Amino acid sequence: MHLRRRATWMLSATLAFAGCESFRGTTTSVEPSAVAAAAPTISVRRPAKHVFRVGPYIVHSDAKLNADDPLFHELRALPEQIQSELDLPPSDALVQVFLFESAAKYDEYMKSRYPRLPKRRAYFFAEHRIGGSDDLLVFTWPSEHLQKDLRHELTHATLHGTLKAVPLWLDEGLAGFFELPTTTDGVNANHLDVLRRGPFLPDLARLEKLGQVSQMETPEYREAWAWVHLMLRGDATSRQVLLDHLQQLRTTASPSPLLPKLTEAMKDPNQALAEHLTRTNFPAQSVTAPR
Repeated sequence: MHLRRRATWMLSATLAFAGCESFRGTTTSVEPSAVAAAAPTISVRRPAKHVFRVGPYIVHSDAKLNADDPLFHELRALPEQIQSELDLPPSDALVQVFLFESAAKYDEYMKSRYPRLPKRRAYFFAEHRIGGSDDLLVFTWPSEHLQKDLRHELTHATLHGTLKAVPLWLDEGLAGFFELPTTTDGVNANHLDVLRRGPFLPDLARLEKLGQVSQMETPEYREAWAWVHLMLRGDATSRQVLLDHLQQLRTTASPSPLLPKLTEAMKDPNQALAEHLTRTNFPAQSVTAPR
């Protein structure tokens, strides 16, 4: 989870699960020594030749990019989409986005700068500054998943720039919702397909207790997305539960559990989730079953 007041580095990574149909972001908290301790001389530097601003994002690249590219136009609208959907105030936090020219250069930089981190396709860091706001950093490269990766990591950055903290499961559930094109209305076709085919035994109480990324596997990411989609696209009562919870996160890094509030609002959240998944429509795209 994100703890903005502590002198730790938080990171969010796009994880590749063996045999999984999709990639998901993860968030954890580690001491600086566990990330960049005694790193060797870095032969590859951060991209710096070309810099331009897209909304709250400062994009750094060694390759000349077109700031008018549809990708950047879409990303410009992402913060407002998140804030409007979640009833959150605008943030004046800037996010530094570093786009390496290739996977090789990105991997070399990450291995040199953060030798203890596992190999991932994209990373988000919130680096604490004593006496100041956190530095929000995203590192990635232009893979075929660039749009999805950037939307996922920049969702983490937007939430981190507004809230005191975000519980791990909720952080990932929201990033999984907003990483998708707006035309999907937050529906992850693969998640929905797997959950409908079952068996699926949701356990939000357990999910809320998870605080380490090692505790989350593909089923946990899938369930986190499902709960978020229920609350954002279910009835008005469940939506209000989530919005109230997010308002609490604006003022405290230790919120009360969400499940009791959800149970009070709908009596049987598990049944409500099952019914929601049954009536949710697949987006206009093919469903690829997990291998």
